[in-house]
Amino acid sequence: RLQEWQDGLASKAKAPYLNHRLESGALEDFHFCPYEDVLVAGHSAGLSSMVVPGAGEPNYDSFVANPFQTRKERREGEVRALLEKLQPGTIVLDPQSIGKVKKLTQEAALEKRHEQQAANEAARALLRRKNEEKTKMKGKNKPSKRHRKKQENVIMDRRDKIAQELLEQGQRVKEKVEARVPEGTPRALRRFFK
Repeated sequence: RLQEWQDGLASKAKAPYLNHRLESGALEDFHFCPYEDVLVAGHSAGLSSMVVPGAGEPNYDSFVANPFQTRKERREGEVRALLEKLQPGTIVLDPQSIGKVKKLTQEAALEKRHEQQAANEAARALLRRKNEEKTKMKGKNKPSKRHRKKQENVIMDRRDKIAQELLEQGQRVKEKVEARVPEGTPRALRRFFK
């Protein structure tokens, strides 16, 4: 049994709009024909078609889809749609020129490549300059940055002073060790006199 309800989702209906009894087989699928009042139901015994008044779209938009168009009209519509997408310069009357590719001469291709490389280098240089300007200005005069610079200067001064003291101390130790080591002692045995 197949029941059709009129405006079933818009309002609450008390009874179905139409009832259709399938003579044999179980219902498997059904579809409405576009823009028409016909419902086709597929069941295990075949197909059944029924007229459902008011089910079809009364006013279809002929620009979107024409249900009555012939095969020739459909082909012409597809060609027209493709021609509208193409640029006017690509449309030619000679069918042999469609598959051909216009090749650049070797000199023109080389010149084009050089131009592209020059443009890329100019863009990179501009980006580098912008980045350098940005990094130079970031945090240049912050109090913490100034304090860190002062600390670095102090540490560098201390480091130089400590390195000088260690060098002098090492020389003094070396002189003391050399004074203790007797002359003629092999180099390998000098460490025992420390």
